Amino acid sequence: MTPENIVVAFSSGKDSVYTVHQLAKDKRYNIVSLITTCTENGSVTSHHVAEKLVEKQAEAIGLPLFIIKMNVFTTENFENELIRTMMYFNEQFGVTKIAYGDLFLEEVKNYKEELLAKHGFQLLLPLWKCDTKTLAHEIVNEGYKAAVISIDSTKLSTEALGKTLTEEWLEQLPPGVDPCGEYGEYHTFVYDGPLFAHTVPIEFETDKITERDKWKFVGIKTN
Repeated sequence: MTPENIVVAFSSGKDSVYTVHQLAKDKRYNIVSLITTCTENGSVTSHHVAEKLVEKQAEAIGLPLFIIKMNVFTTENFENELIRTMMYFNEQFGVTKIAYGDLFLEEVKNYKEELLAKHGFQLLLPLWKCDTKTLAHEIVNEGYKAAVISIDSTKLSTEALGKTLTEEWLEQLPPGVDPCGEYGEYHTFVYDGPLFAHTVPIEFETDKITERDKWKFVGIKTN
């Protein structure tokens, strides 16, 4: 049976990397490309990571990276560009499905499903309804190196920035913080793991913390 061509939405974080990990093992599917969304200043919209770092991730994983560029990230722009991108991959590779790393937020799932269905496309969620504590530990135990690049400062301390996830770190999360950060408590950048042909070099500048409302972001050297 010929595997079905699909694309995967890619943010650079642990959940999207592990989505690729799971789908790469699934003989029903063939991943033809990762898809990420960037603003014109070269920053991935969901995690505020430099575009060039995500390109290095994709190269290490061995998959093409398709970058959706937007001057300003708005819901309308996102919807239009996502559907345009899906139509391109449908024409080129027969793609009808896009995978995301969503875990349990029903409103997010319903929004994406409805948007895609209106245009004849489908949503894949390989990690859907996984227990987030079990999943977070599984990602670490599989050998993925995921560093914390941003936090919700009302939930976590600045000390978390730049730290690589470990079982000990996960066990010490404050009460009420989802182990996978599904409510936005923290975001990560994966720089190594079983999918990676080599480590993605990354250097954090923990003395250069930027803030936006309640969010804090660690400085990352991109040379």
